[in-house]
Amino acid sequence: MNVLCVGNSFAVDVHTYVHEIAKANGIDINICVLYIGGCPISRHWKNFNTKEKEYDFYINGVASFQCDIFEGLNYMKWDYITFQQRSGDSCDADTFFPELTLLMEGIRKYSDATYLLHKTWSYAKSFSHDRYGSNPMDQEAMTRDIDDAYLKVKEKSGIKYIIPSGTAIRLAREVCGDNLDRDGYHLNERGRTLTGLLWVYFLTGKKELDVSKFNPSGYTYDEVTPPVSREELEELNRIAKEAIKENKGNNLFN
Repeated sequence: MNVLCVGNSFAVDVHTYVHEIAKANGIDINICVLYIGGCPISRHWKNFNTKEKEYDFYINGVASFQCDIFEGLNYMKWDYITFQQRSGDSCDADTFFPELTLLMEGIRKYSDATYLLHKTWSYAKSFSHDRYGSNPMDQEAMTRDIDDAYLKVKEKSGIKYIIPSGTAIRLAREVCGDNLDRDGYHLNERGRTLTGLLWVYFLTGKKELDVSKFNPSGYTYDEVTPPVSREELEELNRIAKEAIKENKGNNLFN
């Protein structure tokens, strides 16, 4: 299975462990990211037209080379292509259009992949957002607005499936506290492990993954942050499965 994420740093976060988790369970998933930091959908559409060589291309968790959007699209035959909005705008469905529709139509000339929406997550309460304040930020309102926005985008775009990364982060915060990020919005090792598990469940439809065979490396964004513990890994695996259940009606495999 080959997956391309047309995204930004939130796509880099979630894809970090997908290949390793899948491989540990005997599943072949190649997952790549067309990455520009903080990139909105409108910029992806602009790059589709200008062929700007602005992307870092990540392959199975590793930044590999710089490219334009077409080099990414032509890197291999994709089974799935994911889209997401810039995190701060993900709460507003209007910010997706018309560029998302145009980008989907443009990419369809190069790929027959199934399109997926990648629902992002709200910021930590300690962070700030113009719409939701700060200290503490209204995290619950941002979460609700993101949930609502992606459902609206699903209906308007015609994309049938939503990867519920934001749902997994919300559920984990209810159990583990607001400690899945490293800077208020990018995921730490705990968050990256959780969303990696979630994506493998979503992409395969499996009911269970053997996490005892997966050894998270840690240190994927710095040189001091260790991997999650075995106890944490079991809990994150449970939460990932719960997020898939809550996502009923938006999963690839219902």
